[in-house]
Amino acid sequence: MMRILFQTQCPVKLPVFFLCICLTSIACRDRSYTSPIGYDINKPDTRELGKSVNEISGLTYNADDSTLLAISDSKRKIFQIDLYREKLRDYAEKMYTQSDFEDIVKVDTTIYVLISDGTIISMPPHVADSSRTKVYSTPFRGKNDFETMYYDPSANGLVVICKECEEEKGQHKRTAYRFDLSEKVFDDDPFFSINTTDIKAMLKNDDADFRPSAAAIHPKDKNLYIVGSAGSLFVKTDTKGKVLEAYNINPDIYPQPEGLAFAPDGTMFISNEGKYGKPTLLVFPYNTEKDASKQNK
Repeated sequence: MMRILFQTQCPVKLPVFFLCICLTSIACRDRSYTSPIGYDINKPDTRELGKSVNEISGLTYNADDSTLLAISDSKRKIFQIDLYREKLRDYAEKMYTQSDFEDIVKVDTTIYVLISDGTIISMPPHVADSSRTKVYSTPFRGKNDFETMYYDPSANGLVVICKECEEEKGQHKRTAYRFDLSEKVFDDDPFFSINTTDIKAMLKNDDADFRPSAAAIHPKDKNLYIVGSAGSLFVKTDTKGKVLEAYNINPDIYPQPEGLAFAPDGTMFISNEGKYGKPTLLVFPYNTEKDASKQNK
């Protein structure tokens, strides 16, 4: 099901890329795609977003009014997605001098935004400039790339996960770091690590490539759900990084998933950047009686 949330322009025609997509689609038909319990991740309610969020890179649920807040990679704005009126509007702007924004989290009355090097900025809602923005500079040395940040209430912290970090080279893991919300500093030691060898074993694929692009803790089962754009993977762990489940996801549905959020009832939202077409918001109702073994393949 496809609905237009906000009118966009027609994408530019790219013949070479279209051929690649066709070849990928043929390959996809030969692969089975199962789902975690509670969801059918192969049948989303798909809503097209506007060109203003073509590079949508993060989502967070806003409990104040049951909307979503979104960040766009190169835009110095925060956008609000009204799920009921199906409207997209500006929520905050000019909150920082640079861009390369990768994820967003709202905790109580504070909004936190992740920059790709691990820097976190914070601000109150509805800011119109950077005068009230606080900057917590990255403590990580070397060449690092972060796209994932989520809130863990049990740890009173924000957690960022490496997409690729220099210290991980050759170690078959993805490392998570905790940002203490009381002290407003990163812990000296990693919060946990995810063993990528376990993911490969679950998928029975030694070539599986796990590079997290978004994550959130499920409001019902309290586990961590992670999507990886590069490699087209969906992984479920506990809150200490132990791998519980791993799934391949269809790149036709998930061409570039960069945002993930949950509503309190378990409804899951995943956003796709518009790099290969129009940006989309995928909506998945939560069904506690749905068994993964009975999902469409």
